[in-house]
Amino acid sequence: MAILRLLLILLLLGSCGAQPGGGGCAPAWVPPGQELLGNQAPNFVLSNLLGEKVELANLVSQKATLLVFWATWCPSCVEEIPVLNQWSEKYPGLQILGINVQEPADRIRPFAEKAKILYPILLDQDGEVAHQYGLVGIPAAILLSKGGKVIYYGFAPPKNIEQLIQE
Repeated sequence: MAILRLLLILLLLGSCGAQPGGGGCAPAWVPPGQELLGNQAPNFVLSNLLGEKVELANLVSQKATLLVFWATWCPSCVEEIPVLNQWSEKYPGLQILGINVQEPADRIRPFAEKAKILYPILLDQDGEVAHQYGLVGIPAAILLSKGGKVIYYGFAPPKNIEQLIQE
């Protein structure tokens, strides 16, 4: 992580050199997933804990959707659960989907019951959806507007969720 930060700082501080006409330069590297910002989110179909298929396109047509990629063994992921539970009750215009990455359902079910997770959990058992979204680690949170455009991409849920879901 420290190396990634150092590379990002060097990239931001780097100069493209003086160019006639004041033209800027394009960044040489974009952090994984950031290219999704402002674009339509990739659609997917995943199973929930009951084995039912859930398609993202059906959900984003109804309301803003927060995709939260997580795992039971991830301490930061577990710490986010109470906040996400509060949001699922506080913001009726927001759909939260906990997307568990590469864990078996028989491990997730008892964990979800014990943690009292109130939002739907989807199973990305082969990690394909995480790969589709450019994840380099978990937790990761991706907020989609109603209609499915990516409006936030980060390693934690957005602090300004209320503002973002009203836009």
